[in-house]
Order: sequence, then structure tokens, then C-alpha cells
Amino acid sequence: MEQDSVLWQKFREGDPLAFEQLLRSYYRPLFDYGRRFVSDRDVLKDLVHDLFLHLWERRESLGKTDHIKPYLLTSLRNRIFKNSNRFEARPDIFLALEHTPEDFHETANSIESELILTEFAAEKLSRIQHIIQSLTPRQQEIIHLKFYQDLSNERIAEILNISRPATANLLYESLKMFREKWLLVAGLLLLFLAGGH
Repeated sequence: MEQDSVLWQKFREGDPLAFEQLLRSYYRPLFDYGRRFVSDRDVLKDLVHDLFLHLWERRESLGKTDHIKPYLLTSLRNRIFKNSNRFEARPDIFLALEHTPEDFHETANSIESELILTEFAAEKLSRIQHIIQSLTPRQQEIIHLKFYQDLSNERIAEILNISRPATANLLYESLKMFREKWLLVAGLLLLFLAGGH
């Protein structure tokens, strides 16, 4: 993929191939991020399409950017909140955990062992989802941006419109809370198993 500043400049100049590349590269990350706020997939698709259409129509007046992804995430976030009265928003639900972590790389020697590993991975993912959903909306959002959008603290600060120290503190507190809840669940599970139930 071309350097962001070059691609963005071509897009601003009306290059249809640059527009197509933006769509292919960033539609999915935008959709995944938007699911944090919008429960209706069709409404969200419309919002993402509208954003790209809006940017294309206004391309000549857009400013330069060296970081397209944070720019687009911020634009979508603003568009969602601006239009939240038109649909059922759900900022309290984190819906972006769609991919099972690749925790198991050992080759399974039988169908049974594969099933056990798959079931264990699904259970682990379910616990992760449950814990993340118990965090505050702000904590959920920063975890999504950091680990699912793979953004730096500097870019997250821009999207959330807070300072870099505030971003670092929020991320630290969010991960600390996640870890505490994870250890609590693991501890209760061990107690349950030890009790022979």
C-alpha cells in the first residue's frame, strides 16, 4: 500500500483508483469500529458509505493527512454521534471481538483433540467478550482502538480528543480493570473445579 500522504493526495486530486484503494483498505476497520456504537448493521453500512461519499464530494477542500486510518475513524465517530438520534445507538455494548485469538498452534493428532481446543478457545473468547462488556464504554473504546485497530496512543488521543497522558492513563486503568476481572473469573473457576462440582 502506498504511503498514506501520497494516497490521500491522489484521492484529493480525484483519482478513482486511490478512492477504490481507500474503500478496500479501510471499509472493514471502519465497520468494525462503528459496531461499538450502532447495533443495526444496515444503518452502519449506510453511515460508512455516506462517509466515503461525503469525503469524495468534498475531496478538494479536505486537508492533508499522513495518517488516513485515524482520520477516517474520527470522521466516522463524529458522523455516528451527529446522527445518533436517527437510529438505536448502543455505546454500552462492545461488538468488535469477532476473531478467535490464535492461541493454539500445536497440531492436533485427532478430531477429539481439535474439538477440545476449539471448544476451549471459544470459551476463552466468550470470557474475554463478557469481561470487556463489563467495562465502561470509554474503556471498551480505547481497548478496541489499541488492540483491534492497532493504533498508537498518539492517534487514539486524536480520535478521542484527549491528551496523550490522559490516553495513557485511560489505557492503563482499562487494562488493569480487565486483568483484575480476568483473574477473578479464573479464580472462581478454579474454586468451582476444586469443589468437585
